[in-house]
Amino acid sequence: MKLAASFFIACLFISLSQDAKAQQESNPKREGPKREGPKREGPKREGVITGRVSADGRPVAGARVFVYSSAGKIGDTQMIASDGDGVFKATGLSPGAYSVLTLAPGYVAPSDSTGPRKHRIGEYVALNLVKGGVITGRVTDEFGEPVVGVRVAAQKVRTPEGKPDFDSTMMNAASAVRETDDRGVYRIFGLEPGVYVVSLNGLSFSGMSFAQSRSEPPIYHPSSTRNAAAEVTVHSGGEAGGVDIRRRAMRGHSISGAVTGATEGGGFVNAVVVRLTRAADREPVATAALISEKNFNLRGVEDGEYDLAALRSDGILEFSTSVPRRVVVKGADISGIEVKLLKPGSIEGRVVIEPSKPSGACKSDDDFSIEEILLNARRDEKTPSLFAHLSSIAAMASVGGATPGDDGAFVLKNIELGRVRIETDLPDENWYVRAITQKSSTAPKPVDASQNAIAVKSGEKVSGLELTIAEGAASLKGKVVPANENVKLSKRIRVHLIPAEVTAANETLRYYEKLANSDGSFDLRNLAPGRYLLHPRSAEEGESAANPDRAVAWDASERAKLRREAEAAKNEIELKPCQRVKDHVLRW
Repeated sequence: MKLAASFFIACLFISLSQDAKAQQESNPKREGPKREGPKREGPKREGVITGRVSADGRPVAGARVFVYSSAGKIGDTQMIASDGDGVFKATGLSPGAYSVLTLAPGYVAPSDSTGPRKHRIGEYVALNLVKGGVITGRVTDEFGEPVVGVRVAAQKVRTPEGKPDFDSTMMNAASAVRETDDRGVYRIFGLEPGVYVVSLNGLSFSGMSFAQSRSEPPIYHPSSTRNAAAEVTVHSGGEAGGVDIRRRAMRGHSISGAVTGATEGGGFVNAVVVRLTRAADREPVATAALISEKNFNLRGVEDGEYDLAALRSDGILEFSTSVPRRVVVKGADISGIEVKLLKPGSIEGRVVIEPSKPSGACKSDDDFSIEEILLNARRDEKTPSLFAHLSSIAAMASVGGATPGDDGAFVLKNIELGRVRIETDLPDENWYVRAITQKSSTAPKPVDASQNAIAVKSGEKVSGLELTIAEGAASLKGKVVPANENVKLSKRIRVHLIPAEVTAANETLRYYEKLANSDGSFDLRNLAPGRYLLHPRSAEEGESAANPDRAVAWDASERAKLRREAEAAKNEIELKPCQRVKDHVLRW
């Protein structure tokens, strides 16, 4: 039963795997009928997403393409193989937001600092791959003899730009493990460009999660603990050879205990992942997968400071999580640790699209539906999301994401306890979020829910939320360039758009921000018309495109500081309804 359940969950999660590192370039080509009137009640577009997989300008035949609901709807998941021309076609899709991921042996998707894109039916998606890198070497024992049939794992720790890597998916990690042959030689191919550490007895892909295979600590290249590991740089299409590991006797410690609390759910199986990560950089060091069990034992842990946490899935994409617990290992085993799972909360509400005014309607050739709006509950806490901290599994199921029904009603599930903000991914560039309100039992009228975060308690159902979508949005594309030849751009830049009117100083829905691409280009969409101050800032090196830092405007003091900086820089721009600004130059 355990093996069968683990296999099912592995297949399910893989088929729903996140697209954080798919990082595809898309070229939307809408083929559906034109909209008929402002109420969006025209004929439905055909439920098809098509595209092509290529590498170095040539088609990739037989690539596996995963098209799956960004809101975690299992019924809308498809896996298609590209044909001889690299072309794929997913059919029978219902209106909604979709993620697209491709896998081809030996190839990887190029990194994109702006993060993954969502797609809607009728789009054409170009998936452009590059040749992956290779790490190879030999494993020997303390006498120099080859060690046969052991797993060697390559773990990516930094991107080519040098920032910590938090976005690698389970699929990427699964392909980064190989066994040694009769000569003790291993060869790991299809690796993303970046900086890696290579280990023996480290985390490998087994069943539904990462598992540690032996009781001693992982031995890193060349023959050391993690703290003294030599790093290996991998380039696209390149091979890093001579990455040898010499096995030696090393002693590790164990961390054991039990998972308590919300360990049961409504599904046919309850799978719990207990994960230990280094406190300094969130790097995973030990993991245990429990199927219908509550006791765990993490072995081979070296001295250090760690965070211990757990996540449970019941097989139907419902979760419970624990609060991370700090654990310090110093020369001895640790036992009797309790990890308590807490039920997540949910948020219910509805989306309303305001009827457009005849004089202010934007021209559009598409008939988008309300069901294609993607909603997400983004964490408004200084501590990172536990789901992101624990595993890719939660992101695969789009935890905290939802699309509304045709009546506008939505339910955001699996929300961590704490403070969250509602964010939207709109299918129509002419739409923007005008207001977010919530019904209150203590106030006669709905209150503004956009100014402050929504507090969600364990197991709580928050209701009465309403998002108002208006037409007439503007967009702004441009590039950050040096002010003169003596100025050097920051490696990572976040572009901010701040309302210029003093009366709008605390209207958080009028604040927009986005990470610029590596070349300094940026693209801001779905903007409310009005006067703005445009301001670039250096972004934190550790920030992830798939799991970005907390928005600056959400903090009152930081928001005021940002306004003062922008007012001093005086980069003002006015965006009119439906205006499309292109090639705007923003000097650094």
